Amino acid sequence: MSVEVEFDARLLARHLGALTRAVRVHDVGNQAVGRLVAWVARDFGRLFEAGPEARVEVDAAGVLVVNGNPQRLRREVRTQLMPFSSLLREGGAGGFRLTRAPQPADVRSLLQTLLNLPRGVTREGTQALLSAQGPPCFELLAARVLVSGMSGGPGAAVRVAAAETLQAYIRALLAVEAARAEGTLLRIPAGVFRATQGLADLADSDLRMHLALASLKEDVDYDIRHPVHSMIFAMALGVRVGFPRPLLVELGIAAICCASLSDEAGADEIMAVTSGMLNSSRLSLSRARRMLAVFEFRAGAERTGPPYVPLESTPHLFGRICAIATTFDRLTTVGPGRRGLLADEALREMGDEEAVRFDAELLRLFASVIGRYPLGSALVFESGEVGVVVHSSSEPALAGKPVVRLVRDARGTLLQHGEIVDLADPASDRRIVGAVDPVSIGIDSRRTLFG
Repeated sequence: MSVEVEFDARLLARHLGALTRAVRVHDVGNQAVGRLVAWVARDFGRLFEAGPEARVEVDAAGVLVVNGNPQRLRREVRTQLMPFSSLLREGGAGGFRLTRAPQPADVRSLLQTLLNLPRGVTREGTQALLSAQGPPCFELLAARVLVSGMSGGPGAAVRVAAAETLQAYIRALLAVEAARAEGTLLRIPAGVFRATQGLADLADSDLRMHLALASLKEDVDYDIRHPVHSMIFAMALGVRVGFPRPLLVELGIAAICCASLSDEAGADEIMAVTSGMLNSSRLSLSRARRMLAVFEFRAGAERTGPPYVPLESTPHLFGRICAIATTFDRLTTVGPGRRGLLADEALREMGDEEAVRFDAELLRLFASVIGRYPLGSALVFESGEVGVVVHSSSEPALAGKPVVRLVRDARGTLLQHGEIVDLADPASDRRIVGAVDPVSIGIDSRRTLFG
């Protein structure tokens, strides 16, 4: 897809969101709605002219897919597209293919049809209603099904740019390595900010694949990987809390600082930095937030220090999030003299200490973000089959029923292109025995997730 068409697709996302909101308040024939209809028709026309195949799909999470390519849209734009997605799904569709350049009357006809559908109509029935009004230019498409290398939810999957995702991760590793060599708590190298911004963009646009990066636990020294993974987990919790992108970046920097702060750091050095922060009139609010999170993290929940943070002060939200993120990564990673716990084991252990070390509400939110079986988890079924989790729902009722890709059959044979199975599907009869470390049974979950 060309840059020009991708830009038009982003405009289309905004226009579709505005149009869907407008028709829920005003009649389709309203003058203001008419202007939005004209804009959408123009966007569709440009897309049709750009190539012979013009397809527009919207998944249940509001991700816009144009000609099979998902658009990286900001969270608020995706949220605006979700009502349009609901309209399509009420008609049994997940999108449409353009058979000709539409006119405003065609767009208006599509909206009127979707808004007045009878209950329980199928996609074929919706298409027949469109055809009854004249030769339709919208050929309805079924909702996308989950396939390898995709995320976004059962029946509404979006292909993920795995190469771009991995590049953001590699940039973060290199930046942390440089920061450990030349950075200080008060002077964060510019490369760290740029790398953190890249991961913040990913967390904001595709949280599931953002979390999948934390499954890459081999090939890199723990001292370098731990700050990056702590940042990934902290940002994921920040997204669930509702942080905008600028705060996600600051939270990520705070997590890097917390995870990089050695247990042997001297109290004198930390107290000197604290004094410098408090006495500096030039210190920015963002840096103050970041520094306070690091100091409170180092002092511990009981404020025994160093540094000695007053017990009567309320711990900053950044520090409470970083405590959960860094601890979870440490518990789930193999290190000197310890084995890495599985995600559910780590969450259980942290839950036993929540009254002392962690914010109970944040820990519950974090557990819902991670899911019972995070991306990359290897699950063993009663049949003897093994599957790798490629999508885990954030809905509590579906926490134990992820979408998996089978990587080993019942006879123990490795599968190169195994079946994708949605365990939440009523037709699925596979029962989970338990989660296992994929490395321990010779499974490379990274290949399943990133290709």
